[in-house]
Amino acid sequence: MPTNKSPFPLIEAHGNHRQIGQQIGEQLRQTIQNGLEDQRAQVPSDETWQEMIHQSALYLAHSQSHFPQYVEELRGIAEGAAVPFESLFLSICEEIWDTASRQGRLKPRLRGCTDMVARASATQNGLTLIAHTNDLLPESEAHLVLLNIRAEHEPEILAVSPGGVAISVGFNAAGISLTGNQVDSNDMRPGVPRLLLVRAILASKRLGEAMDICLHPHRASNYNNVVADAYGEVYSMEGSATDCEPIYIEGDLLAHTNHYISPPMRGFEIERHEIGGSVVRYHRAMRLMRDHYGTLSPQVFMKLLADHQNYPASICKHGLETVTVFSIVIDLEDFHAWIGRGRPCQTEYHEYFLSPDEQYFKVAA
Repeated sequence: MPTNKSPFPLIEAHGNHRQIGQQIGEQLRQTIQNGLEDQRAQVPSDETWQEMIHQSALYLAHSQSHFPQYVEELRGIAEGAAVPFESLFLSICEEIWDTASRQGRLKPRLRGCTDMVARASATQNGLTLIAHTNDLLPESEAHLVLLNIRAEHEPEILAVSPGGVAISVGFNAAGISLTGNQVDSNDMRPGVPRLLLVRAILASKRLGEAMDICLHPHRASNYNNVVADAYGEVYSMEGSATDCEPIYIEGDLLAHTNHYISPPMRGFEIERHEIGGSVVRYHRAMRLMRDHYGTLSPQVFMKLLADHQNYPASICKHGLETVTVFSIVIDLEDFHAWIGRGRPCQTEYHEYFLSPDEQYFKVAA
C-alpha cells in the first residue's frame, strides 16, 4: 500500500474472482464505459463491432477452457461496470486489433517500454531491482489506476492498470514480479489473449509457475515478459505465439526493449525495418547500468529512467504518438515499489509496499 499520498486512484478488490471483478467494475464504471466507447470508434471501416466480437469468440473459448477464473473476473468487471461482457472481452484481445493494423485497416499500433534489471554485485546493497518505463498513447495517462487484488488462494497483487480491465506491470506477495515489453511476432493466432496471461502470471506462487504461463501452449501471442523473484532469479521470456527463448540474467544485469534479441527468436520479428529506436534504447539501457555498476539503487534507477539519449524516442519518451505514461522501480526483496506518473524526468515517485506472505517461502527439509 502507499506510504505517502498516491497520484493513482487505488482500487482495492478481494474475495472470489467474480466478486473481485464486480468491485473493480463498480469503482471504475465510467472509465470502463468510456474506454469501450473509444474502442468502438476505432473499428475498421470494413468491419462492425459485432463482427469483431464474433472473431473474439474463439479466443474466449480458449480462455474459458484454460483460465476460467480470470474469465469469471472479467464477467464480474462487466457486471460492475454495466457493460456487455462480450464487448469487454474483445477489448483485451489485442491480437485482433493488431491483425487489423497489420492488414492496413487500422492505424499502426505503436509500442514502447524499456526494462532494466540489476541484482547482487551490480546494486548498492545486493538487492534485486527491476526498473520499467511504460509507453502508451498520451491519453492513457489520465486513466491509470493501481489495483490491489486479494483473490482467494492466490498471493496478494499490486499492479498498475490503464483503466482497470487489463494489467501492465506489478508484483505479488509471493515475491514474483512481472514487467516487460511488446514484441510483434508473425505467428499470432486465436488463443488465450496475452493480456489474460499477464493476469495469470501475477497470480503465480513461484517463478517456475510464472514461466510456465509465459510458455502456455494455447497462447494467442506473447510479450517479452520479464519475470523475477525475491531470491534474485530473473528471466526475460522472449516469446511469440509458438516459441519462446528464456533469457537468463547474466553479469547481474538484464535489459529489454521492443525487438527480439535472442537469435532463435529473430525470425519472428514482423517489422524488421522498424526496430532502430528499440535497438538504441536497449544498448543505452545496458550502458547506463554498466556505468553505474555496483552503485545501482532505486534512486539511481529513477535517474536512469529519465535518460533522453535519442530524444524524443528515448528511454524517457516524449513522442507525439506514444509517451512514457508511468515508470516503476521494484525492490523485490523488500516488497517495495516506487511509481511515478508521466515522464520520468518530470515525475515525483511515490512508494508502495506489500507484506510478504510467508506461506510461499517455506523451504522443504
